[in-house]
Amino acid sequence: MMPSAAKHPFTYSTLICALLLLLGGGAPLWAKDSLEQDFRNPPEEAKCWVYWMWLRTPTTHEAMTRDLEEMKAKGIGGFILYDCGAGSGTQLPLVRPWSPEWRKEVRYVAAEAKRLGLKFCLNIGMGGCTAPNLDPEYSDQELKWTTQEVTGPMKFEGILPLPDESKAFNKDGSPMFWDVQVLAVPMDTKGSIPVEQILDISSKMDSTGKLTWEVPAGKWRITRFIQRPINKIEGWGAHVGTFCDEIGASGIEQDWELTMKPLLAEMTPEERSGLIALEDDSYEGGGGNWTKTLPQEFLKRRGYDLMKYLPVLSGETITDATTTERVKRDYQQTIIEMGVDNYFGGLQKLCHQNGLAFYAESCWRGGYHANAYQWTVSKVDLPMSEFWMPGDMSNREHQSYTREAASAAHLYGKKILMSEAFTSVGPLWEETPFYLKSFVDRAYGDGLNRVCIHNYSHSPLLDAKPGYVYYAGTHINRNITWWDQAPAFFNYMERCQTMLQNGNFVADALWLAGDGLNGAWQTRRQELPGYDYDRISNDNMVKMVEFKDGQIVVPSGMKYRVLIMPSGKMTLEALKKIESLAEAGATIIGGRPTGMAGLPLHGDDEKKFSDLLAKLWSGSADGASETKIGLGRVISGKAPEKVLGEIGIIPDFEYSGLSASGRVSWIHRQSADADWYFVANSADSPEKLACKFRITGKQPELWDPVTGEMRDATAFKQENGQTLVPLEFDPSGSVFVVFRKPIDSKVAGTTASNYPTMELLGNIDGSWSVTFDPKWGGPAEQVTFDSLADWRTRPEEGIKYYSGTAIYTKKFDMPAGIPAGQRLMLDLGEVREMASVKLNGHDLGILWMHPARVDITTAVKPTGNELEIKVVNLWPNRIIGDTFLPPEQRFTKTNMQSFNKNSPLLPSGLLGPVRLMRADFP
Repeated sequence: MMPSAAKHPFTYSTLICALLLLLGGGAPLWAKDSLEQDFRNPPEEAKCWVYWMWLRTPTTHEAMTRDLEEMKAKGIGGFILYDCGAGSGTQLPLVRPWSPEWRKEVRYVAAEAKRLGLKFCLNIGMGGCTAPNLDPEYSDQELKWTTQEVTGPMKFEGILPLPDESKAFNKDGSPMFWDVQVLAVPMDTKGSIPVEQILDISSKMDSTGKLTWEVPAGKWRITRFIQRPINKIEGWGAHVGTFCDEIGASGIEQDWELTMKPLLAEMTPEERSGLIALEDDSYEGGGGNWTKTLPQEFLKRRGYDLMKYLPVLSGETITDATTTERVKRDYQQTIIEMGVDNYFGGLQKLCHQNGLAFYAESCWRGGYHANAYQWTVSKVDLPMSEFWMPGDMSNREHQSYTREAASAAHLYGKKILMSEAFTSVGPLWEETPFYLKSFVDRAYGDGLNRVCIHNYSHSPLLDAKPGYVYYAGTHINRNITWWDQAPAFFNYMERCQTMLQNGNFVADALWLAGDGLNGAWQTRRQELPGYDYDRISNDNMVKMVEFKDGQIVVPSGMKYRVLIMPSGKMTLEALKKIESLAEAGATIIGGRPTGMAGLPLHGDDEKKFSDLLAKLWSGSADGASETKIGLGRVISGKAPEKVLGEIGIIPDFEYSGLSASGRVSWIHRQSADADWYFVANSADSPEKLACKFRITGKQPELWDPVTGEMRDATAFKQENGQTLVPLEFDPSGSVFVVFRKPIDSKVAGTTASNYPTMELLGNIDGSWSVTFDPKWGGPAEQVTFDSLADWRTRPEEGIKYYSGTAIYTKKFDMPAGIPAGQRLMLDLGEVREMASVKLNGHDLGILWMHPARVDITTAVKPTGNELEIKVVNLWPNRIIGDTFLPPEQRFTKTNMQSFNKNSPLLPSGLLGPVRLMRADFP
């Protein structure tokens, strides 16, 4: 029951409208004075979020508040509370999600989030809220069957057996199931079974399972189909409950009754206003394949009766192999559609009825279906994706599921795409912002525009570090060694995200995802050199796409120049849409479909499909061809980028000069009066690229999202509809190239490079005074390093195994003879891993990129310079050192024991050389 208006004076419909505007439901995300202002001071919507992982262990309000206040202090904008269960080694009693005690803590968090101005979203699981007492009738269901063979003519009387009963039990311990159908399948046919010869003998069986049937002559296979609960337990940490039926409409409704309804009823108005949304994570539920309403829904959605074809699900070939394949396709399609409508759509409806927004990683059933990904985005207010880091479980190069989600967001007009970011299973506490940057840059190039860090684990231990953590994810929380330096990395992402939330995505192609129901989820940018694209499902193409004013358009306002078709099967409706688009003037690129997807509903459907194939692809099936269709044409046998060039669409972005190990990520966005490109070197090597942008008549500017520096490019030229800009990248470097200031199309830059040359003025050699924190095993007294050295090589165990911050101090004089007005730089050489620099009392900021270099022009003086460098390394060295100590003497405490005495120590400290340099700008 929804809380009364007397208790909650705000209007739910008003609140949800405001939330949807905030989340990007088509209206501007915020009042924008200018792109430049947003870049200099990113707005709230551009801030990063975190997954706040609870470990189902007892905690305190003090520990919760400490976490939340630290998030706020470091610039985090919001969090998703995710109760995931403890990792290995946590020796504490469990707190069950959705219990009264648990709900009380969530209410406290909501009030604290409101007080602090943090946006609070509650995760409800990965397949429903996984209510602890969900009735099996509303949990995930599966279709099972048993068979037995008989030979007629004869009278059969007997109990038909049930499938293995070990999985599904009700509260009383008795088997729970519902009979679906009993069919008699003829076995005398050679090969395929004619559908008309299959007999429905369901009425011959009574409620006890006893079948009484006059068997006709011949051999028959009696198949008893039943529906039963899968009874799959949610397994993330401590078991909570079974996954709900995500195909039928009643599953999530009953789940809600046991979980969210009690919580919302208990919340005060203040607490209630602190909770803005619910999030369903990547769907990893029970994998149900049946629900009671599926036969009726199948008939309504597919136009024919599934029940007479049911043996195809038990392995029979009905009519012929083609028909069998098509029925299976239609069955899978129906399950997907019902899950999207009933599970995701049902959750969105329940959220809206209760004044909440609905977030979701829209990869239903693991996401291995491009169409499902797109459809689910239509049922969420803020779509999410995810990208992974290399790790023990992934054992693969970077995986990003961003492209598919971004395409769906563009098609449905969702302005923000948030991502579960930096997910991995190992290593632990070995990642630095520099290491993480290239991965998030690739996701930015695929369309991500808000990071939700996975994860910020909540530890009930206030002072112990690194504390308790969830077993998976990149750990970024108040207990990491570089938490005080984290805002530098967060600020980088904020600048990127504000630029990527502004304007609209620019794409030349709309790429049809195809009809394949397995493995169709795209994890990387497809090859379309020089151009960008969105992907669209067959279904959405039929419903959304039109050809107007010379372009392919969708209702969100996105426009494309060509439609690219995949290989494989296609529905008749999709093929008709291809014809209509071509008739209207569209250019279609792609080969002839290999066949019709889905079972024909009318006798002439096969002929219509064949006739359309012949009309649209008049050439050979394998060779290159071009067919004029109305005002448009269908082109096959040519690379899409070649076709785009031939029709006068020059590449949007090109580059040359990339090294063999290099990798470039890019994306183009556009407003009414400006264009900007994000270009990133996603490799550890420096790169020099000659870049071409499909823009003329505007001054190119270089905006650095690491430092916030904005300057005009001085090296560029305009020709053939493009502006050529030479770009130089440090390892994992990135830049926004912005075009907004009108110039004459004949104007060119005045220099050969946009970057300074660096001249070495001298090294800062000699000894350094270094201070460590004895709280973490460091020496109690200041230590003198005769020269810079890796902490691992020091004889003192307190330094060798030290983790945390050490302060290097030194006095130095500048070399004589440096002319006034020079740009002077301090280069720290190798730093493991981050550094904060002060010179003569001037705070020069945090260095986390490579090279570690900072401008000292306004802070340095000829003599008597006082330099302070705070260097922070990572946790492994201290954890490894602790393995040599008895437990009571150890400095660290955590539940994740991934290091031992044989683990290698990580390089640590200021390794240098520290150099003074002059920057000569062009």
